[in-house]
Amino acid sequence: MRIRTGFVSNSSSTSFLIITDDELKEGAFLELMGVTSDSPIADLFRELFSDVINASQYVDLKHVNTRVSPEAWFNTDRLSPAMIARLQQAAGQGLKAYFGTLDSETTMVQTFFCTDAFELENERIYFNYLECAW
Repeated sequence: MRIRTGFVSNSSSTSFLIITDDELKEGAFLELMGVTSDSPIADLFRELFSDVINASQYVDLKHVNTRVSPEAWFNTDRLSPAMIARLQQAAGQGLKAYFGTLDSETTMVQTFFCTDAFELENERIYFNYLECAW
């Protein structure tokens, strides 16, 4: 038996899906998250927005082949059944989608958000952040 005496890390990642009627903008993202631009925690959510944009693949669903699985649109196998259903519905409406993964080993903000799971929606944006893997 081996016993490790040094630092032991347990990393995680969370896949996310954002569906929106237009290009995702920081102001709309903050509004969805319930954070005002002058909030003391606004910078935390601005960094999350930046990380989400930088980590995501963007697909304009007006231009996808609806005869193939949404997983093919993003070249991934990390879409949950709920994500697939939402993407199929959104493709019929010609919306836009962002899919990606945040990682607890990348930035402090990503580490913080990888400890949570949530699903948010308003009239313009759907944000699924439920697919966590430790």
